[in-house]
Amino acid sequence: MTEQNRPQAETIEAEIRIGSESVRLSARISNDPVHLHEMLPLFQHLTNKVVEIGIKEAEAKGMRISCRSGCGACCSQLVPISEAEGIALSDLIGAMPTAGQTEIRARFSRNMAALRQAGLLENLDRAVLDNDRERLRAIGIDYFKLNMPCPFLENQSCSIHPYRPLSCREFLVASDPLHCARSDPERVESVVLPKRISPIVYTMSHQKKQPGKGFLPLTQLLTREPSLREGQPSPEPAVDLLKRFLEKLAG
Repeated sequence: MTEQNRPQAETIEAEIRIGSESVRLSARISNDPVHLHEMLPLFQHLTNKVVEIGIKEAEAKGMRISCRSGCGACCSQLVPISEAEGIALSDLIGAMPTAGQTEIRARFSRNMAALRQAGLLENLDRAVLDNDRERLRAIGIDYFKLNMPCPFLENQSCSIHPYRPLSCREFLVASDPLHCARSDPERVESVVLPKRISPIVYTMSHQKKQPGKGFLPLTQLLTREPSLREGQPSPEPAVDLLKRFLEKLAG
């Protein structure tokens, strides 16, 4: 079927095994070309579903999820976001009222200055470029010690909760929040999810001709904004993006 002869929309139906449950997906998807960040609402919805299943499985094992609204213990961590999420969050900031936007941008600027002053920025850039997970983990501990709250944190709660990154949605613990606040990795009991959506979106965000692996630290969002837009993959029919995503999710 040629592009000219494709219908305006197609119905996609799929059943995917996620942990102990089978998830059925039925959606009417446009064939119009879109950028990956325009598909984020669907990826966020599916991530929420995976998390629901992960919580059920954890609770069935006797674990008790300790994450609660108003607990921002984990919100000073080095948060990875996909390049697609970076574009969407940049648009979100740009749509904020002037006063709120100015404050958010100032917080990003302060965090970057602290990161640079601590001598972590160059090492972080190299670790991200190489996808060196061991070095990223070590830098993450040093980053946490700088006590830099996420620019979106307000009164220990996420001010953009409906639009928060996939990696934030996927991070759950079943241990005392004090261990998160103290960055005590040996005592933090993380919940292992049956699937993770964020790495799939990292991969799909990556333009093969561009350096990196399709993700970046949230704290570097505003400094990377121009290159994110220039380097994003060309738009594709939404249905093709969804099919590719589902293949990776089922794999």
